[in-house]
Amino acid sequence: MADLMTHMATGLLVKSATRGPYTAAMVAGTVLPDLGARVPAMGFSKLAQSGVNVPPEIPYAFEVLHMPVGVLFLCCIVACFFDVDQRRGVFLNLLGGCLLHLALDVTQDHMGVGYLLAYPFSTSDFELGWMGSEATVPWALIISPIALVFWWLRHRPLGGRSQSESA
Repeated sequence: MADLMTHMATGLLVKSATRGPYTAAMVAGTVLPDLGARVPAMGFSKLAQSGVNVPPEIPYAFEVLHMPVGVLFLCCIVACFFDVDQRRGVFLNLLGGCLLHLALDVTQDHMGVGYLLAYPFSTSDFELGWMGSEATVPWALIISPIALVFWWLRHRPLGGRSQSESA
């Protein structure tokens, strides 16, 4: 959970810096790769542990959703649930959040198992190995409130008026 908090906080910091619209889509995009790939895998693994006959390959079938080609697909699907005039903005912000997620993930070290960033064109894995995969856990409690404060400071009404009135 702390890693998800760190991912969301980084999305919030990016939107705080840009003051752009679709903040929720950007923040959702920062957790979409894990929700699409890890949650189903955990669910099928839990079913297998409880005695349900789950083929051992099934938990790994969702891994593609944690790769650039998979997040592109996820972003397209999620954006289709929005009004036509919002789809482009939602899609781009979801994709931006997903790419930010992947960029943060490649800084981690997973003991030799990296990310397939060019899949399906290449099965070579990549990671920078700058920090352990759990290194963000202690930072989650620090960066999350900082991100919220920055977002609030950048999006609060100016001088008692809304931003649209002051423009």
